[in-house]
Amino acid sequence: MKVSRGMAQFFIYVLKMSKMQSNKNVDLFYIEDNEDFIDFVGIALKRVDTTINYSYVTDGLKAKEILESALPDSPYKKAKLILLDYNLPGLSGMQLLDRIRSESSLKHTPVVVFSSSDNPQDIRNAYSHGANAYVVKPIGMANLKDTIQTVCDFWLNKNQRCL
Repeated sequence: MKVSRGMAQFFIYVLKMSKMQSNKNVDLFYIEDNEDFIDFVGIALKRVDTTINYSYVTDGLKAKEILESALPDSPYKKAKLILLDYNLPGLSGMQLLDRIRSESSLKHTPVVVFSSSDNPQDIRNAYSHGANAYVVKPIGMANLKDTIQTVCDFWLNKNQRCL
């Protein structure tokens, strides 16, 4: 399905407005520096499941500040899944992953590293820092939707979480 530029901008606007509601629990917390890719993931998420509430930040330092300053009952600390880019400005994805794993309220939260790198060393490094999974970002909207659907179905629906 081809989407016009105007329709794509409308979808992006609706997604950004829906993310502003901070009183809801966050199912998925996405940390990614490429804002265009964030928008594509948002569109894919809405195509997969309109009930998934997600939020995002665009660098590691912002994510660290949000996660460390949030109250214990904060929606961010109750996220069911963290989707984390490997290469982030400010604080790298792996430095942030170390911080997440050292935080008692987050250490059992599943973290999926979502990266454009398919370098075996990056993959090993992510797992050694405590990633639960490593997924290479696909090319094309149809492939992205399929990947997001697979990731969300497993981590948000099928995986038994440690409470």
